Amino acid sequence: MNITYRKAHNNECSMLAEYIYYASDGILDYLFNDTIPNMTVTQLLTFGLADEQRYNSYKGVIVAEYNYKIIGMIQAYSNIHHKIDDEMRSFIPMKRLERFNEFYNSRVDNSFFINAMYVDEEYRRKGIANKLISLVREEAKSCGFDKLSLFVLSDNISAQKLYHYNGFKTVKEIAFNDSAKIKHEDGFYLMSCDI
Repeated sequence: MNITYRKAHNNECSMLAEYIYYASDGILDYLFNDTIPNMTVTQLLTFGLADEQRYNSYKGVIVAEYNYKIIGMIQAYSNIHHKIDDEMRSFIPMKRLERFNEFYNSRVDNSFFINAMYVDEEYRRKGIANKLISLVREEAKSCGFDKLSLFVLSDNISAQKLYHYNGFKTVKEIAFNDSAKIKHEDGFYLMSCDI
């Protein structure tokens, strides 16, 4: 299987938004649903990805491509951006943000943060996710970071196995007391690995 790995292009923002939405597995719905009239969560994500001035634009995404189709992606950026900022406060209801306070206040110093990773179900278990993590590790090292970090849902066992295989260890457990609304049990694990 001849898979190409490359940086995302600006005309791919809607596809990237769909994959980020799938990767969030309900979390982005909880945070963003009905926050801006007449905009779906994926439309909101597409708009943000297309803005090249943002830290989380398409420029921070690596894609896996097969037969001219994007079959996987990973988005990563400096952990200093993992926080509740003024922009989020301007449109996300405070009650929703408060539920994620510990999540957004937890980070690993000097880490390159993997915000989202997704591989199309048809192409899983072919080493694509491992390669995407490897490419992010190379990018992080070249930018002077000494760790990678990410969050994973505590009931997502298959993702945890993948991350453990790639050297990640759990550094913090974060409870989420409204887990029924995101359709997951318990909460999240903050994981980290050395580069």
